[in-house]
Amino acid sequence: MSTISSADKQYLNNALRLQNNGWIIRFTEEDFIQLFEEEGIDINNKKYLISGTSKQNRFDKFLEIEDNKTVATLILSLASRFRNRELAGVSSIKFSESLEKISKTLLIQPHKISFSTDNTAVSVDIHPDLYSHISSYIDVEDYFSAIQEAYKFVREKLKIITGKERATEIFGDNGSKADFHKSLFGAEPQKGTPLYDSYRGYAYIYLAIQFLRNEQAHSLSKKIDRHLALHFITLASLAYTLISTKNP
Repeated sequence: MSTISSADKQYLNNALRLQNNGWIIRFTEEDFIQLFEEEGIDINNKKYLISGTSKQNRFDKFLEIEDNKTVATLILSLASRFRNRELAGVSSIKFSESLEKISKTLLIQPHKISFSTDNTAVSVDIHPDLYSHISSYIDVEDYFSAIQEAYKFVREKLKIITGKERATEIFGDNGSKADFHKSLFGAEPQKGTPLYDSYRGYAYIYLAIQFLRNEQAHSLSKKIDRHLALHFITLASLAYTLISTKNP
């Protein structure tokens, strides 16, 4: 799901007026399909037809389920079409400039992963380094591999800092080992202090990732729901962020 705002969605709808066959640009069914095909998108894919088959319904579903980069690229294509019409004197309203601003806003936050349900809409910032590593899997909805790679990314960071990659070697089986607290989190608190307890709590995050990854590494690839995948990836992002910022 993109993080496009409700106001920007409404602006797009007003500019395109797909329900009324357009105003500045009149999209026939063929033109509409071509617009998306130019970006390598099949707008008649069943995932876009869930809410209906009209151009407006398919476009709204596209905005809802695709990531920021995909949506931004499509909006830039629309901006080019509007600019051509503006240069031809068909419209004095600079829709193209506004569409470009919407696109740039989306591209500023390429590391966001979002999802929606009937009652909620959630957008989560994933650490940009981690997101860059797993984005290719997210783009094709291979969430099993995205989770695996996210956990491997955290493990590699642990190895770079400590020379060890297994959380049980670093923190012990119960999270009480404190040998690497300073190098990982930036401080070396005394046992029994609140900060020590916080670090021990952090340790359980890495222990969870180790065992979750072990389970997946010995399992066949399977389809994982996007919503559930987001939770697993967010866990990896938290783990990676904690040892990247050294902020206790």
